[in-house]
Amino acid sequence: MGAMIFRVGVEPCPVPCYNRPMSTEGAHWREIKATVPAEDEARAAAFLIEQGAGGVWVESNGALVHLHVFFPVQEEGRVAAIRKGLRRLVSKGKVALLTALRPEEAWQTAWQKHSVPVQRIGKRLLIGATWHFPLANRSGREVIRLTPGMAFGTGTHATTKSCLILLEKRIGEEERGRLLDIGTGSGILAIAGAKLGAIGVTAVEVDPVALAVARGNARINGVASKIVFRETLPSRSRYWWVVANVTAPVLIELSEAVTDRVGPGGTLILSGILASEWRGVLLRYRERFTLVRRIQRGEWITLLLEKRKK
Repeated sequence: MGAMIFRVGVEPCPVPCYNRPMSTEGAHWREIKATVPAEDEARAAAFLIEQGAGGVWVESNGALVHLHVFFPVQEEGRVAAIRKGLRRLVSKGKVALLTALRPEEAWQTAWQKHSVPVQRIGKRLLIGATWHFPLANRSGREVIRLTPGMAFGTGTHATTKSCLILLEKRIGEEERGRLLDIGTGSGILAIAGAKLGAIGVTAVEVDPVALAVARGNARINGVASKIVFRETLPSRSRYWWVVANVTAPVLIELSEAVTDRVGPGGTLILSGILASEWRGVLLRYRERFTLVRRIQRGEWITLLLEKRKK
């Protein structure tokens, strides 16, 4: 997903100095920390992504959760829009917002401080940040090293993990074909597809910052020659596997274009969908696709579909 959500444990001042924002000179990012009731976490996180957040850090703190997002410093109107939207969305409008300006270096430091542990996903994948390696890999898994930068996607979120497991199974079982990754973010799904055996991968990302990060990650993992990166969907090509880990509204909006990109008999993986939204998403695709599997991890749904040949 271009946007990702991951959880960290609460620590004192986890991202430093909310009460001491820096001057605008040298600042690249406006950080917003929204505190909402824990019961509203999934809805609030999905709303922040829909507002354009590249990702969300979630800190659990008893009955409350703290959601951290970053926007370019020029987008001053984001704070008021997010405050208004969250107050309408969460229980009894209980929302607290804090903001601070961050230089690029401070964001990178915060990301590494809260980086996720190395993960073994499925039977064949070993994923971690670049600073975790070298690492013992006695089982001979395919290693994916990531430098997330301002793009999210490290395999920790339920939607990414479900997509990786389904891709591993499908690419391992079927004849080799081409993969399209819509909303590539850090490039994790595209890189996994290339390493698992897809003969060609196209990765689409509208955020130029994330796109640069994804290209860098492809180089780090030695698969840059196997992946074509784009800012728009290819207009005519068809793929044997298509994965779109974005949000339900985007999946609905792009349903016709996504459907056209899947070849007859091909596989479509849709993710980034809240449990309350999956039926609406499926409704837009079921005319041409058969639902093979629905995976639920917490509040998040991933759909595995096959395109009917006729």
